[in-house]
Order: sequence, then structure tokens, then C-alpha cells
Amino acid sequence: VRIGERAGMSHGIVNYYFKSKDQLVSAVVRKANFLIMQNTALRLRGAKSPRERVSAVIAANFAAELFTREIARAWVSYYAALGRQGDLDRMQRVVDARLSSNLMHALTQMVDRTHARRVANYIAVLIDGYWLRHAKSDDAVDAAAAIRQIEEFVESQLSAAKREET
Repeated sequence: VRIGERAGMSHGIVNYYFKSKDQLVSAVVRKANFLIMQNTALRLRGAKSPRERVSAVIAANFAAELFTREIARAWVSYYAALGRQGDLDRMQRVVDARLSSNLMHALTQMVDRTHARRVANYIAVLIDGYWLRHAKSDDAVDAAAAIRQIEEFVESQLSAAKREET
């Protein structure tokens, strides 16, 4: 009922188009993934260096209009459905591969492949973690804080990798 009210639709219309909660959650997450993908492509076009590309990918995952408690809660439901629905598993593999590819393309231009893989994996975990934590009512981290904290982590990892290489 609340979903229909927020969308300006009747409860019946929502039930007509979405036969289950999982279908509705899937639609919300698909739309959010699509918008994140568009935002990533837009930001990557403006990036002038590998480091800026990493920042573009991070920032694209926290667009203020998407990083809402409601969408974060849909992500939690989506993650809970993984493993039960093959289409969701396939979608998540594509999302993970795209994120990894975008990060690895930039990171391997700055550090060796082993470090790049490790940093890319950590970035992915941090992005997912901030989204999942944002579903909690008392989570105070906004998009800007999440971006800033991930960027600080990336800087520390890149600095450490460069020290190890010398």
C-alpha cells in the first residue's frame, strides 16, 4: 500500500504489475543499477586520469538521489533473495563484473595487478557495506561521507602499494 501511495498509484496497480515482493524488489534494484551504470559512464567520460576514473566509479555508486534509505532497504531484500532466484544471481554477476572491470582498468595503470585486484575488491566491499548499513534507521552516513571514507581508504592503499613497489 505504501509503495503505491509513494509512487502515486493504487495498491491494485502495483499488485497487477508485480506479483510478488521479490519482483518489486528486483525492479527497484534493476532501475537503481541502470541509473548507477548511466552515472558511471557519464562520470568516466569526464575523468582525465586513472585516479579520477577510480573516483568517478566510487562517486557514481552514491548519487544522492539513489542513496536513500528506501532503496538501501530494497538492496537488503535483494541480497537476501540471491541464491534463490537465478535472474537475480545473473544480474549481480553482471553488476560485479562491470564494477571490477571499471576499477581494474584504472587501478592497473597505477599499481601492479595484484594490488589493483585487492584494492578493487575492497572498494566493492565498502560500496556494498555502505549501502547495506544505510538501510538501518540509525545510520548517519550520507553519500558524501561514504565517498570520502572510501576515497581515504583508496589513497592509503595506493600509497602503501607504491611504497612496496620501491
